[in-house]
Amino acid sequence: MHTSPGVVSLTELPIHPDTAQIYRLEPKDPNPLYYAERTDRNIPWITEAEQYALLDKVVGIAGCGGMGAAIAQIFLRLGVGEIRIADPEVFEVSNINRQFAARRDTVGQSKAFATAHMLRAISDDTTIVVYPQGLTEHTVESFVDGCDLIIDEIEFWNVGSCIVLHQAARTQGIPIVNGLTVGFASYLHLFEPESMAVETMLGFSRKEALALEHHFVNRTASQSKRDRVMQAVLAVFVPDLPQYFTGPGSMERNAFVLRRLQEEGKAPILATNPPLAAGLVADRALLRLLADDSRSALRSVATLPAAPGYVVIDALRFTITIVPTRSVVVGTKYA
Repeated sequence: MHTSPGVVSLTELPIHPDTAQIYRLEPKDPNPLYYAERTDRNIPWITEAEQYALLDKVVGIAGCGGMGAAIAQIFLRLGVGEIRIADPEVFEVSNINRQFAARRDTVGQSKAFATAHMLRAISDDTTIVVYPQGLTEHTVESFVDGCDLIIDEIEFWNVGSCIVLHQAARTQGIPIVNGLTVGFASYLHLFEPESMAVETMLGFSRKEALALEHHFVNRTASQSKRDRVMQAVLAVFVPDLPQYFTGPGSMERNAFVLRRLQEEGKAPILATNPPLAAGLVADRALLRLLADDSRSALRSVATLPAAPGYVVIDALRFTITIVPTRSVVVGTKYA
């Protein structure tokens, strides 16, 4: 029988942290003068009242890879009061090209713990809550409870964790912002509690998605399961896969992206684009956080369409595409 892991409150991670525990790192020295000085350059793009509103906010970030950890450090620098991070994976050498806490000396280490160490080194006056188990049916309620906003940067194949997170957030009325990068393009998705559910878009029940994820985690997924999940996730989150190459051999080069995903289970990700995509997600998440706060100043803010709508910003083409809504047909676009 599984039980929820306990929460250990400290100011620093232990030398040998336990992956079965949740760690709550309390502020070492919550000095208001230090906080005011370290966040001073945010003013006046956000007002002083908004800055102190952020100190009261709780943001959950699911995934500490190329996007999630970068967004976590942005929110820490921004002055958000509590940041929760979750990731069950360890760093691989190929992560070094883009991931915030991926270094030669962190290969093989927990992404969540390594990210927490780097966040703590930036500033120690923020609460950091670390979920090295990732998001499961036994940790998700603790992760979601009390959050003002959640960022979904869960691993591509982990559809079970994705659905578990979205359902828990929806039950508590918490919005989710999702962002990802493909080539030079950055995709932004907003899931409001009343918008289309991610499980509806993916076409998986919770039980089915968790069973599929189990196969991927244990490396027992058949090619048919791999193809099915790949088609579903791309149809939802990358509905118009960029085709950049032209001229002789262009079809082969464009198709190579999908072939690597099918054969290796890894998406090619260019090192230049995750910082751009992370900044875009963080900007939209910041505006969404402030929009719900009575201390927020009035601004003319372009609306980010809720799911199944989305936005794509492409740095190669210098284009912005806003899709207010669409029909999601799983299993056909990339078959």
